[in-house]
Amino acid sequence: MLSEEARIPAAILREQSRIVWAVERIARAFRRGGRLFYAGAGTSGRLGVLDASECPPTFRANPEMVQAIMAGGQRALWTPVEGAEDDPDAGAAAVKFRGVRGGDVFVGIAASGRTAFVWGALREARRRRATSILLCFNPALKVRKADQPHCIIAPDLGPEVLTGSTRLKAGTATKLILNIFTTLAMVRIGKVISNLMVDLHPTNVKLRDRAARIVGQLTGTDERAARQALEQSGWVIKTAVQRLQRAAKSPPRRRSGRRSGN
Repeated sequence: MLSEEARIPAAILREQSRIVWAVERIARAFRRGGRLFYAGAGTSGRLGVLDASECPPTFRANPEMVQAIMAGGQRALWTPVEGAEDDPDAGAAAVKFRGVRGGDVFVGIAASGRTAFVWGALREARRRRATSILLCFNPALKVRKADQPHCIIAPDLGPEVLTGSTRLKAGTATKLILNIFTTLAMVRIGKVISNLMVDLHPTNVKLRDRAARIVGQLTGTDERAARQALEQSGWVIKTAVQRLQRAAKSPPRRRSGRRSGN
């Protein structure tokens, strides 16, 4: 299994130009107030939900910014919903319900490239002038001209260890590519400095400790000063960094008091 998984990065790299194109469109959408949508069924849909749900805590992104549509709805996250992936009308209806529009980017995820729910969603998204992308793992897929999305990313992963089990290599590759989409798009819109998550949302002890380390690393201050600045800034890392940088540039205050005479 591991030897098969090891083939994935090279296969993804062969799709580099199309992945870069997608990242650029996603970043442009974010800058202009647009959103990123994922749609999928089964493992593909669940991985879209996972990536979307991790953007708010990692990048302090508005939950509307990256959204996922799962064939069969919320219940399908933990149990199969019979026939959900075979209903293109349900895919189109979900796109209408979410209000997908021009300026958004819509990524349909379908390991085989044939999932009817995903195609229904992609067609409706394109009809609404969103940028449409199909992520699949079927490089031999033939698509009618009338259905062509703006971009097809189709790494050739070869057969699965368990024939047809798309939760294996296809699942790993999907996770890697979705990581690339959101991480690099967030980098491009300024939510990362160097390799530091400066828009991290520190909602627990572990993340508050990480926030203090990031502030300390960017300003050269100790942990106590970093925490104090974070507390004064509502635990917003960028604001705390700016506060400490302004303090470092300010001249020292003159002490008040009477001068002693002779």
